[in-house]
Amino acid sequence: MFKILLFDLDGTLIKVDMRVFIKEYFRELGDHLRHIIHPLELQEHLNYSTRKMIENQDPHTTNREVFWKTFLKRVDKPRQLLEEEIDNFYRHRFKNLKVYTSLHPQARKVLEEARSLGYQLVLATNPVFPFTAIKQRMEWGEVHDFPYQLITSYENMHFCKPSPHYFQEILDKVGVQPRECLMIGNDIQDDLAAARLGIKTFLVEDFLVDRGDSSFQADYRGKLEELPSFLEKIKLFI
Repeated sequence: MFKILLFDLDGTLIKVDMRVFIKEYFRELGDHLRHIIHPLELQEHLNYSTRKMIENQDPHTTNREVFWKTFLKRVDKPRQLLEEEIDNFYRHRFKNLKVYTSLHPQARKVLEEARSLGYQLVLATNPVFPFTAIKQRMEWGEVHDFPYQLITSYENMHFCKPSPHYFQEILDKVGVQPRECLMIGNDIQDDLAAARLGIKTFLVEDFLVDRGDSSFQADYRGKLEELPSFLEKIKLFI
């Protein structure tokens, strides 16, 4: 029935309250860039530029390009300086945010069992961060060393969740049809939006995120630890 499993990261494969994480991310980055821009001003510009990324509908412009085009219009500083300082932040200070996440005890086992059942894997996190930030969070959750067909990041994607174009771009990149995929995530609004393309969804209930006003219903739902037995049963019907 399914060939590829699309796994969300935050709240699905790692334990994290993204409200707390983002707050601390702004604090840490703001402190790092304090000599260039006031932290409150930085947060305002980051929020605005990220929103523009999420709203982007141009298939010819990556999320990274949208972010920097928007950010530089609002911050009157040389791009080279900003990029160097932000790269330095991800190399040296982003790791300080690890304390706001924790290992999901079932995540690695679930991925191993999915692979043993013959499923291919995609890390379908919302691509509003650069790859280095995503890879580090994967390492914190010990889910970084699997043969993913694709890891979505702001460098390689042109859309964000919950846009159907985000999920279509994944399908195009890995060369599969909606019926061959299962989207697995904990966010009702962002992850279940895959249903717009006919992709089946599995709602992970461990750290459920529901911001309300959703027209999406999960096809399947349960704890992450229940996923392997579900996938094994699905295999019996192929």
